[in-house]
Amino acid sequence: MKTKSIEVCDAVVYNIACERNDSVDIRCGGPATLGYDFGVNPDENKDEIIKFLRKTLKKYNRPIIGISTTIQKEFPINYLWTKEKMEECIKNNSF
Repeated sequence: MKTKSIEVCDAVVYNIACERNDSVDIRCGGPATLGYDFGVNPDENKDEIIKFLRKTLKKYNRPIIGISTTIQKEFPINYLWTKEKMEECIKNNSF
């Protein structure tokens, strides 16, 4: 059997709350808000990323309640988001 190693890093995850979830879905275990979660390389400028996200959400007429960040340890590097990928996701996935 062959083992595969995965490269990981401590990513900054941007949690973007866009709208409140339906109360029935919340009672069934769903999240309180709906939005986007993007894991980004920790070397990126946090303030710059937040400005970019706010501008992109506005550009595609997406609502925004707020943006918070967390650090996720051992985030797979191949799942990190770039600005281009984040914009494409916001553009193509509305609520």
